[in-house]
Amino acid sequence: MEPGFTRAQAVRTRAFWLLMLYTGLAFCIQAGISLHQAPLLVEQGISTTLAAAVVSTFSLSAGLGAYLSGRLAERFALSTLLAAVALQLAIAAMFMREVDSAPSGFLAAFIFGTGIGGLLTLPQVAFADYFGRAHFGAIRALALPVQVVGQAAGPLVAGVLYDVTGSYQTPMLVFATLGGLAALAGALARPPAEPVASKP
Repeated sequence: MEPGFTRAQAVRTRAFWLLMLYTGLAFCIQAGISLHQAPLLVEQGISTTLAAAVVSTFSLSAGLGAYLSGRLAERFALSTLLAAVALQLAIAAMFMREVDSAPSGFLAAFIFGTGIGGLLTLPQVAFADYFGRAHFGAIRALALPVQVVGQAAGPLVAGVLYDVTGSYQTPMLVFATLGGLAALAGALARPPAEPVASKP
């Protein structure tokens, strides 16, 4: 039977707050790397033309990642998939630190892009699966500002750290760390057993 949490009931669950944490951290990584990906590649010796091709690969592979994550969600626990996507983003951030050729650039972009595809798909599936569809809009509306803040913070974090350190090595390490934290939040975000009654 599909769960039927109201917004008030959802916010009383641990799963809701873990999904909120996951959303903020993961979208911080998504926006931070996406915006700075091209200058990072150029800094590490990749030509501007090749950097543009790598970024295109990232965009195309996001579509593949969205499709695959949707199919996998039919077979595996969402908490496992959420953790896997966050770890994939962390791995991509570490790969970005080592890019020094076309093959490594395309590999990093593919890992990152397919991870982003999963990120764009799985949290929404988790909110619907965990809390039901009756109040999905109201519940997701609470998560959207967190997503927006994460997306605003990511590029800012990368830019500030770049200005301070003079390279993208530290920002990518920070994003990899955030990916590990997001993976933990995702792994712990299990479906609530039943709605928690709201107080009168």
